[in-house]
Amino acid sequence: MQSHKAFHQVCDEWENAFFGKENHTLDELINHHIALFKGEGRQLATRRHFLSLRPHLDPLKWDISTPDQVMESQASRSMENPFPVPADTEIIQSRSVLGEWGEEFHLKMKLPAGDPDDWARAHVFMPSNSEVRGTFVFLHGVGLEPVMWDALAYPAKALTQRGLRVVLPTGPWHGRRTPAGLFGGENILRRGPLGFIEGFQTWVTEAALWMRWARATAAVPVGLGGVSLGALTAQLAGNAAVEWPETDKPDALILVTTTNDMTAIAFESSMVEQLQLRGRIQQRGWTAETLKHWLPCLQPGDCPGLDADKIVMLLGSADRVTPFPGGAALAKRWKVLDENLFIRKQGHFSGALGLSHDAVPLQRFTDLLLQG
Repeated sequence: MQSHKAFHQVCDEWENAFFGKENHTLDELINHHIALFKGEGRQLATRRHFLSLRPHLDPLKWDISTPDQVMESQASRSMENPFPVPADTEIIQSRSVLGEWGEEFHLKMKLPAGDPDDWARAHVFMPSNSEVRGTFVFLHGVGLEPVMWDALAYPAKALTQRGLRVVLPTGPWHGRRTPAGLFGGENILRRGPLGFIEGFQTWVTEAALWMRWARATAAVPVGLGGVSLGALTAQLAGNAAVEWPETDKPDALILVTTTNDMTAIAFESSMVEQLQLRGRIQQRGWTAETLKHWLPCLQPGDCPGLDADKIVMLLGSADRVTPFPGGAALAKRWKVLDENLFIRKQGHFSGALGLSHDAVPLQRFTDLLLQG
């Protein structure tokens, strides 16, 4: 079993090879890349050794703030403009290697006024001929570590064959951004509403900055999308973009398994039921009424920052994680065209996984993006 120390040594060696000052040969870079991928896989695989303890442990390390505590911690947050234009920050590009789709490299940045120890990261896949016709920033779901998301995002990476530069960011508190002692995404779920409020605040900011980088490095359309939590983030960014400069706005949007009703997620979702979250947040004073004040930080308003005919949605009619009625309501409120709305008899996870054998929604999104 791989030790925590050994895994971090692999990460440090990869970091030095791809971002350090010392030059490395292409073979050395590829070896470090493979070592990191295998190390992440082994790190995830260690969870199986704890399966026998599962019935005896809480699913999460709970740290749920009360409504009063959230009000205090978010006192400076504006409900009129909860996602302001982020300040500029330096985005650093790594050395590149040739992968399955073509050139690959990584990006990292420090968030303005963010955790000084945290690096936001993204993995970038270039078209094989390096002729970029558009950029697609695609956000993952909660609990999806980079090594897991790498496989699930296969249909998106295949869009490099149509000339898209595909950017796969690692969300807050996932991958190497995970706080010590927690698993990827746990810091969102275990803190109840505050975890989502702060998680969205961070990731919407990062989405704007990744899109800003995309426009600064290629004069082509920029699309934004996501799956599950990533879709919830992308739609908040799309809504916030009404007040953002053109550099930070998406030209097209794709939302896979999403909803516009965070109250339903908090109190009716099958996810909170499985995690025993609903009862715990209720014990801490959370109700639909106490959550209402924070909805501008959690769910989008009526006006997306792009034309309705540039929005694609994929919903599962059996979705109980991001309950289907909320997704259908968002499609109606944002006036998503019938030809851009895909509703399948699938659940939350099968809806996203279904893109692997039927990528029509992604192809439709690509068509809209490249139309300009």
